[in-house]
Amino acid sequence: MILASDIMTPNPVTVDPDTPVSEIARLMSDLKIGSVIVVDGRGDMVGIVTSFDIISKVVAEGKDPKITTAGDIMSKPVIFVEDSKPVSDVVQLMIKYGIRHVPVVNKEKKLVGIIAEFDIISMGPEIFEILEIYTEAMRERRKMSLRRQRR
Repeated sequence: MILASDIMTPNPVTVDPDTPVSEIARLMSDLKIGSVIVVDGRGDMVGIVTSFDIISKVVAEGKDPKITTAGDIMSKPVIFVEDSKPVSDVVQLMIKYGIRHVPVVNKEKKLVGIIAEFDIISMGPEIFEILEIYTEAMRERRKMSLRRQRR
């Protein structure tokens, strides 16, 4: 079973609620990421800002990204998953809530990573390879079963 910890990107980028959206957009562009986690002074997650949030809540509404902050546009509460959960749980959360980024926490609920939809999609080749191996093994099993029946 593939777990959230197996595919997450560790140490996600975090910002505080007072970070201007212009700075967040620059960070996202420079680092080629689609989201940042908003944390309070204790390092606890309080929200998430995605590129979609910037487009829909700042650009589309004509707000000034230099004075609009993460706290103004962040999505909350944060939908997250524990690192020990199977990837299938992550996919179910993404579908249920219509989200593309899921923060990952450890047992103590501390932020340890993030999973983006791209991380799920990039598993595709491995999943297909596993399915091919499984299918071939099932064919061989059937052949062996038929041989036993003929004896």
